[in-house]
Amino acid sequence: MEISYSEIANTNDIYFSEAIKIYNESFPSNERQPLAVIKKRIENGKAKLYVGSHKEEIVCIALLYHFNQSDFVFLDYMAVAEKFRDHKIGSSFFSFLIEKVVSAEKYLLLEVEDYSYGDNIEQRKKRINFYIRNGAYILKDTPYLLPSLDNTISTEMSLMIAPKYKTELLDKNEIEIIFKLLYFELYEKPESDVQLYAIIKSIPDSVWLENKIIE
Repeated sequence: MEISYSEIANTNDIYFSEAIKIYNESFPSNERQPLAVIKKRIENGKAKLYVGSHKEEIVCIALLYHFNQSDFVFLDYMAVAEKFRDHKIGSSFFSFLIEKVVSAEKYLLLEVEDYSYGDNIEQRKKRINFYIRNGAYILKDTPYLLPSLDNTISTEMSLMIAPKYKTELLDKNEIEIIFKLLYFELYEKPESDVQLYAIIKSIPDSVWLENKIIE
């Protein structure tokens, strides 16, 4: 299947509406940013929306968030439209996103559901292994919670970095900075957020980055 990739910078574009439809279908409400927030971030240049299209139909979407003064660009969302999920589109799209980030001398930071929780363990393992096979490294033994975006429940997550980072080992202070970037800048939580400081306390003194398939 031939797919062309492009950036959607105009939130009034018909492709933007199609991308948001895929976004709403692909993520639960407690993991979705409000549409107004997404539009504002695209319009002010903080976020970039990329899509893959085939015969003028959107088949995959990704939203990248650019942190202030950081080595990292956050993969806020990436999804393939349901009818195209058996076409092995994800790997080529992820490679395209990595190229975008590397060209800016940055690294991609992403959240994936922790396979130690939930009823869909095999599905979660499959998702993590997808990123591992495509060059991502997981922050080993580092508990993290995605704050609820609809004021319901938080989600246990793992963090990953792609491509291979400049070091194989991060110290606690470096992980704390990443957590604070996510909570304060991306999720706009107050600096007194109790949940954030609870997970900061659980950060190991040293964190290995591991690229190993989960069995």
